[in-house]
Amino acid sequence: MNWTHFGEAVFLGLSVGLMLWVLRKHDAKNRIKLWVISTGILLGVYIAMKMLGVSPEGMGIRVLLALSIMIAVKTVLQILTLLLWEHLAKKHMEIPIPRLVIDVINFIIMSTVAVVLLNVLFSVQLTAFLVTSTVLSAVIGLSLQDILGNVFAGLSLQLERPYEMEDWVEVDGIQGAIEEMNWRVLTIRTRDNDLMTVPNSTVSKTVVTNFSKPTKLHLTHIRVGVAYAHPPDRVKRVLMGAVSDTSGVSAKPSPAIFLSEFGKSSIEYDVRFWINDFSRQPHIEDAVRSRIWYCLKRAGMSIPFPIRDIYLHTVASDHEEKLRTELLEDINTELKKVELFEPLTDEDITTLADYSSILRYTRGEAIVRQGDTGDSLYIIRSGSVEITLKTGKNEPIVLASLGPGKYFGEMSLLTGEPRSATVTTLEETQVVVVDKDGLKALFESNPALAEPLSTMLEKRREEQAASKTKTSKHHRKVENRSGDKHKEDLLARIRSFFKL
Repeated sequence: MNWTHFGEAVFLGLSVGLMLWVLRKHDAKNRIKLWVISTGILLGVYIAMKMLGVSPEGMGIRVLLALSIMIAVKTVLQILTLLLWEHLAKKHMEIPIPRLVIDVINFIIMSTVAVVLLNVLFSVQLTAFLVTSTVLSAVIGLSLQDILGNVFAGLSLQLERPYEMEDWVEVDGIQGAIEEMNWRVLTIRTRDNDLMTVPNSTVSKTVVTNFSKPTKLHLTHIRVGVAYAHPPDRVKRVLMGAVSDTSGVSAKPSPAIFLSEFGKSSIEYDVRFWINDFSRQPHIEDAVRSRIWYCLKRAGMSIPFPIRDIYLHTVASDHEEKLRTELLEDINTELKKVELFEPLTDEDITTLADYSSILRYTRGEAIVRQGDTGDSLYIIRSGSVEITLKTGKNEPIVLASLGPGKYFGEMSLLTGEPRSATVTTLEETQVVVVDKDGLKALFESNPALAEPLSTMLEKRREEQAASKTKTSKHHRKVENRSGDKHKEDLLARIRSFFKL
């Protein structure tokens, strides 16, 4: 027995066993284990043939040796990729190595080993090989220059890392999230859920806009045209209130409104705000535009549009008066439903309606906010609202939900006290707004109305207190005072507020 060959066989068996032991915890790397086993089998067959006395000069055994060495090198590279590149560099040192870089390095090493084996085992002259390969490379290079350009462009892009997976980018007019980066193309998933592939060579030659870097914050612009009749300062306040209160708009940096242009039919305003989630940009812009329409409508501001055609429409002289009469009738109907106004006569209701208005809010808008000053009462004509109370740093507590016919804000209307809760719309909602000026006109003609109104207000306060006591889980110490005493206080506060 040739002890040299026996030692080689033992060394081979130990090496294969050691590699399999190192990979024992990597169950997902079965492909590498197959490479290790294949290398062991081929080298084992080579050693066995040598032990049987087969001449190492034979073409078959040389081919077997070359194949064994190539597979062994490939196996070692697979293990080094796992241990050094993926395990050490990526997980422990947090250095993400592009896969294309690893593949190129492995290809260079394998090509070098192949050239050396051709020269050593098969006596292939490198000079002739290089001359032949030069001609072949020229032919292949000319035919595959686009593919090679994409490969090297992809290698450069992955080294520079101008974008990462799932970043939102715009490349060559294509906007979407990065789905895949490989050696040839960049794959982008658009908002329409379509996959678009852009060659790496095209990416390297065009402007790439990354909406996810350096941070997730992205500045968004919306242009709005408002009629010339409205002062810019007032328009800016309305627009700022609309955009600041919209879900999805970042509070910091704060939004900004700029007067950008004096157009042919309107003053153009540039509404600028920041968002954190670029994937939701269309939804957030839709919410902002919708909120702007409602806020401008409530403020009595119009959004004009260019007129292309002229239509002549005859309007009766009393058309505006009829519209005003219909509006007052609607308000009258709503006011008569409010139990607080039961002491008022039909004439008083009509007077109050003259000072009232109907406003419309979109879903999610705050009609009143806790702690704000106010002097108006709101009657829900259509839609619904939610009443919430914020205590300390905790989440707001939902007190109630109100629908058509219900009202809120009576304490602010009669006494001017700050809003005790926040009222937010759950859907598009219309409200009748009763202002202080209407009651003031009634009190000037009949100051005695203050007493029955204070009685109705105290009755409503007691009903609300009883309802809160039944539903609240937190008991608070309250000051004991009689109903008469509290009613007198309310009456005094009403008279003081209206200077009666």
